[in-house]
Amino acid sequence: MTHYTHLRTYALMDPADVPAEFKLTSSDTSITIHDRFPKGYYHELVLPRVLPPLTTRQLSTLRTLLMLPREQARAVLLGLRRDALEAKRLIEEDMRARYGFVWDVLIGFHAVPSVEYVLIPLRHLIHLHLHVISVDFLGEALKTKKHVNSFHPRLGFFLHIDEVIRWFDPDIEPTWFAMKSTLDKKEYEPLLKGEMLCPHCDAPFKTIPKIKKHFRAVFRKMQEDALEAAAQGTSAEGAGPDAEAVAVPNDGTVDEAAAVPESSVDSRTASTEDGVATPGAGQKRKHAETAGDEPEVIDVDALPDAEPTAKRHQVGGAGTASS
Repeated sequence: MTHYTHLRTYALMDPADVPAEFKLTSSDTSITIHDRFPKGYYHELVLPRVLPPLTTRQLSTLRTLLMLPREQARAVLLGLRRDALEAKRLIEEDMRARYGFVWDVLIGFHAVPSVEYVLIPLRHLIHLHLHVISVDFLGEALKTKKHVNSFHPRLGFFLHIDEVIRWFDPDIEPTWFAMKSTLDKKEYEPLLKGEMLCPHCDAPFKTIPKIKKHFRAVFRKMQEDALEAAAQGTSAEGAGPDAEAVAVPNDGTVDEAAAVPESSVDSRTASTEDGVATPGAGQKRKHAETAGDEPEVIDVDALPDAEPTAKRHQVGGAGTASS
């Protein structure tokens, strides 16, 4: 069987029976596993467990979940969000321990899960999964334009968990029922086929080697800024390690008042490039000192071509299934 079967398999298992090398953490309603094909240094999947009265069919995709009675669907999403934040806390702990600072982590769904593109005979095996991914986008499995665009935080294909939960607010227009009907491949697939854009600064890139070189530069700059802030005794509560890191929000500005907790996530081993330590899979560079500043331009052609030799970090074990 392919790795797509693992998502459903783990969701049906008692978390205590899941091998420790595959599992990050679990709760009474979910299990969090390491993505077998990480797109960032840290990439986890939160799976809702299949417990009565819920069925495998109802938990196969976000679309099928939204077909449940309103409060039941919302309760599942709130539980996933709670457990994703725990995974994030563990990831951040690992970031601090390995790299001395913390960078941003995204939590959300793909509007159209990639597992929907598998052969029809395997589609009954797909299972809803919430991504918890560090925004360095330097995971060993990030290899295509689709991968980059599917995790872009502002492009529209990546649905942030808080955004999905807001669909349930009574004052949202269109209504919740209208919103759920928009999860259509015909609407979202074009977003993956458009120009490949940097998730940090929206700069366009033609090739994966070029954009990954850019990602490495972003990471180095963020690392340098964190070290400088630490040397100056600058506090970055909620963004870096113990008031020694600089937070890099999704919009590229510096947030010096927010830090995200992580869980025991497996981080790749660090390597060095141009004299700067680079993490195995989970850091990015800050593009502007403040919201009003223009992002610094990096000449990617002047940077070395070699990929950092980083092994995927796992908070708690080896990789398993992915999407």
